Amino acid sequence: MRHRRPDRFAGIVAVVAVVGVIALISGAILLGQVTRSATAESTHLTTASGPPREPVTYASSSIRNVVLVLADDLDWRLWDEVPRLKALQERGTTLTNYVVSDSLCCPSRTTIFRGQYVHNHQVLSNEATSSGGWPTFRDKGYPSDCLPTWLTRAGVRTGLIGKYLNEYPQTDAEATSKPPGWDDFIVPTTPVGAYRGYDYTLSVNGVLQQYGSTPRDFLNDVLDDHAARFLATATSPFFLELASFTPHLPSPVAVRHKGSHKGAKVPRDDAFNAPVVNPPSWLDGLPPLTKAAIKALDRTFAQRAESAESFADSVQTVLDSLVASGHDSDTLVIVTSDNGFHMGSYRTRRGKRTAFDADTVVPFVAIGPGVTPGKRIEDMVSETDLGPTVAALLGSPSPDWVDGASIVGLLDPSTLAYGAKPGTRTAALSESLGLSSPSDPDFELLAPPTFTAMHTRDWLYVESLTGERELYDRRTDPLELTNVIDTAPEETVLTLQRQFEALRTCAGPTCHFADSMPTP
Repeated sequence: MRHRRPDRFAGIVAVVAVVGVIALISGAILLGQVTRSATAESTHLTTASGPPREPVTYASSSIRNVVLVLADDLDWRLWDEVPRLKALQERGTTLTNYVVSDSLCCPSRTTIFRGQYVHNHQVLSNEATSSGGWPTFRDKGYPSDCLPTWLTRAGVRTGLIGKYLNEYPQTDAEATSKPPGWDDFIVPTTPVGAYRGYDYTLSVNGVLQQYGSTPRDFLNDVLDDHAARFLATATSPFFLELASFTPHLPSPVAVRHKGSHKGAKVPRDDAFNAPVVNPPSWLDGLPPLTKAAIKALDRTFAQRAESAESFADSVQTVLDSLVASGHDSDTLVIVTSDNGFHMGSYRTRRGKRTAFDADTVVPFVAIGPGVTPGKRIEDMVSETDLGPTVAALLGSPSPDWVDGASIVGLLDPSTLAYGAKPGTRTAALSESLGLSSPSDPDFELLAPPTFTAMHTRDWLYVESLTGERELYDRRTDPLELTNVIDTAPEETVLTLQRQFEALRTCAGPTCHFADSMPTP
């Protein structure tokens, strides 16, 4: 087994230590600065609000490369419907409390690239008209200061194959070029065709290629072929993001998978077609779903499952290609989704923009050297941690302003120095701060108002723009059917509110304190 040089591995894991306390939120809340990760060169990183972070020495890892296989709208219920996806959990380690920053494509994907909560990166939606999409990401200067550029400066070969950011590209010049930091950049430039899987244009490192409607034009298969070629020729260190459009509606299905989930139905758990007790106003008074509506949901669920089979193909392509190239022994494969999706829960039809776990707590499985097969980790993990984790593994320091921290020590405790801990995150935010219009492929007629939600292992706490509050006990009510904000102990609510306020306003180092505050 190959090992990386020690100079590329210092700082690959998050270790939390409070190193200072500052006044924040108009002096009402005290926040401290903590050390969550060290840099790749064991240098001191000076923050604006406290002393330098002390370097920490860690044992080396045999991981030299990372492949991120990213689904679009893949929730745990659908994951469990596809046997090949479910079987991945026996090959790797599963994070059962991985929380996305926003259950919406573009804000979520921006978090992956920037390691920030939505309230800090301010890409609020999928569309420029509501402060989101690629134009907002571009105009804020993010293409030159995000994960791929950090990795490129560290000598890592980078590739993005598949879905990039909504409303990309805006001009012909963008369609025939590559954003900074990407060595290989292979993305569709016609969103309607891309979501349908046929009749699209693909930019292959700036060269436009047209695809039609034959089975061999199916987008997911074309992207998989490009990924296989990337992995066949890549030399360490490398990072590849293979970003599928499946199973996002309209959920295109490869010819070979048609009928593979015939008769599949939306899981009839206790949340299906059930009202929330003490509901927020947007859910109040919803009538039960009709038989016709349920039948339509079942048809959509079956099609989404058949579409998700193509995502399983993508994962298998990556795993097989790594074996063929000899990189299976030094590459970490991360399989996850940008957000979840609900169907039939709480008497709603379908969508993804709620604070409930179905939309915000998504599948995450890591496969590779040092990672224990079949292991389940219940620790809280935020999507803000994903970028810093990749950067740490590949020898690149993350900027001080990053809100998340590396979880390498959580996935592979053997990399921790003696006495170090893998992390003490107790909570993670999920925010919905932007609006969408009917032109947005993720537009929903029935969606909650703008909200911020905090997830802990035991609680889901939500505050909406309307001033409404919700609290769900995830221990006794895992499907979040009863809002107990009016009956929970006062001290419990106050403790959650203190951490919520700290996280809702945190940035960079202050997030590293806020996300590890004690929870009830």
